[in-house]
Amino acid sequence: MKQSSFFISLCFFFFSLIAAAQEGGGNSGGGSGSASYSNSGSATGSAGGSASGIGIVVGENYVLKPSDVVSVEVYQEPDLEKSVRIEGDGSVALALVGKVKVAGMTVAEAQSLITDLYNRDFLVDPQVSLLVVQFSPRIVHVLGSVNYPGQVELPPDRDLTLTEAIAAVRGISRLGNPKSITIKRIDVNGRARQMEVNFSRIVQDANERDIVLQEGDTIWVPERII
Repeated sequence: MKQSSFFISLCFFFFSLIAAAQEGGGNSGGGSGSASYSNSGSATGSAGGSASGIGIVVGENYVLKPSDVVSVEVYQEPDLEKSVRIEGDGSVALALVGKVKVAGMTVAEAQSLITDLYNRDFLVDPQVSLLVVQFSPRIVHVLGSVNYPGQVELPPDRDLTLTEAIAAVRGISRLGNPKSITIKRIDVNGRARQMEVNFSRIVQDANERDIVLQEGDTIWVPERII
């Protein structure tokens, strides 16, 4: 009888260990790579997080924009390290050299400019590194008969499709008409144009091409006509 009780206790102990391991494995794998959505329907990925001093890997040809956050470091000069948001006028305020206009420049060009400024009057052969810490948000608006109308952020490193934008606002509501979606777009000359899209066809027809959205697009989902 004692052996039987011992065996049951031993089995229960092992089952508890297995359950704990499975629970821990599930929790650790649940959040990787997923986008989170705010109440307004905005999609925010890992690249849109707060400035932490850790640079985001971008090519040297990435063009800096107002509201980007950059980290500037000078080798062996810790007092000159700074993480700063690019202001509306395109400039950043740096120690010693003051305001430097970097918006519109590539990462490589801005790094070269800052190096020249420090080298001119303050340091001998400075080694400057410039990293993007946070991207300026690029958004589209998804309005009308969707479940969570609002803004959706464009990923910094790839395109955003209409299907992804609709998914980000939790889909079209039961009153919405997916066959007559309107996309309003402002071209480079400031002129507005509209296109009508049959979203049902995009979803159902494998040969129908998805729509690649651009910054500033407004997607309108009308109600069904009953």
